[in-house]
Amino acid sequence: MKVHKHSHVQQVFISEKRPEIFTTCPDFEQVIQWADDRPIVWDITTSTRSQAFGRGACVYIGWAQSSMAPGAILERLRHFKELVDGNSPWDNADSIFRWRARFTLEHYQENGFRGGFFQQHDAQYPRSWLTLDYTRQTLE
Repeated sequence: MKVHKHSHVQQVFISEKRPEIFTTCPDFEQVIQWADDRPIVWDITTSTRSQAFGRGACVYIGWAQSSMAPGAILERLRHFKELVDGNSPWDNADSIFRWRARFTLEHYQENGFRGGFFQQHDAQYPRSWLTLDYTRQTLE
């Protein structure tokens, strides 16, 4: 009988700000670095304060919507980053969806920050709707 010893080296990407968040998937390396450079995005995507992009927000699909598993948090961060950067594969850089993500990132720490359901109305019928974050000063 022959015995062969084999060593396997695995690269693990770990957040410096949230060390409980880690992955072996290289697709999330830039996402983790982006979030560590902007620590507020960790709070945006893991708390429920932002109704548009927080945990439980309808912008996320499936298991990533409300799970606190590292993979789900990274999926929420990836989606939020794509919208902020204008690199979302299903959205153009000038859309309301990009504006909404950038607004949340810019105003998240302000007093009175909250989210709500907004629906567009014309003279006769309700039209499109969207969950938006806002502050009292920016509501108008």
